[in-house]
Amino acid sequence: MLALAGTIQGNTVIIENDSITNYDGKEVILTILDHPYKQSRKKIDWDKYGVETERGRHVEAYMEEIRSNDRN
Repeated sequence: MLALAGTIQGNTVIIENDSITNYDGKEVILTILDHPYKQSRKKIDWDKYGVETERGRHVEAYMEEIRSNDRN
């Protein structure tokens, strides 16, 4: 196993302090250490998953009622 440092330029890997021709015909695994971009994700429509309820519209009053009756 061997590790070489380099950079990608276009469709080519530029090796620092070595010549890649020394390894002609060898199998390689390329690991990208710095992945500077993110794949774009589709925005989640959170409103699609919630159902508005009467209790939800008046949550403060509901919680006050629950808390006032918990020590009876």
